[in-house]
Amino acid sequence: MPRSYQQTLQLPLGSDEVTVHIRASSRKSMRLTLTSTGEVDLRIPLRASRQQVLAFVQQHQGWLLQQRQQFQQQQTRWQQAIPVLGRLLPVVCSADGEFLVSQQRVWVPAKWSGAEIAAAMDDWYRQQAKSHFQALIERWWPQFQAFGTKPVLRVKKMRTRWGSLSQRGYINLNMALMQCEPELIELVVVHELCHLRHFDHGAGFQSLMSQMLPDWRERERRLQQQGSLLL
Repeated sequence: MPRSYQQTLQLPLGSDEVTVHIRASSRKSMRLTLTSTGEVDLRIPLRASRQQVLAFVQQHQGWLLQQRQQFQQQQTRWQQAIPVLGRLLPVVCSADGEFLVSQQRVWVPAKWSGAEIAAAMDDWYRQQAKSHFQALIERWWPQFQAFGTKPVLRVKKMRTRWGSLSQRGYINLNMALMQCEPELIELVVVHELCHLRHFDHGAGFQSLMSQMLPDWRERERRLQQQGSLLL
């Protein structure tokens, strides 16, 4: 038996059919995801039968239908306006066929789909995030340097959190923060730096947050509201 294999299947989904990209490996469980390009990806154990695969997809049919609907809505949104640092920039077709993010609008080739725009924006967000986030860390570091070594920035695409601080010396920040207002990006950076002193969210952590950002609770409320739309 091979150690891994890949195949593509057409499986029923509601009243339609969906193309499922299957990757089999030595893993013990099945995992179904919708990729950033809208493809259905299914990871399965090597010994999983076709009947088990069909049953698993059927069991998660409601979730998959919901995810695909959200993806289609997002593609429409990408073709209309794009959030950049808390502002919605209109999407405009560029005469020269180039992709460009300006202060007032986002220029895209006329033939691009929503998925292509989203992919280009992902690259742009990641590139801009590195310098933007690092500048915030440098600005705040004098207030935190007594708590340890400056963490190394890693920009990631995360589905469920804005940031994290690892005990191995990394501060992980979600590139989707580039869609948020600058004050909310600052909130996440300060939040993670506070974990250098308090690794939990107890009274000590909250006191330090209030010392650094007196309005952090109000900012956190705004971030939670926006997060339901962005993450």
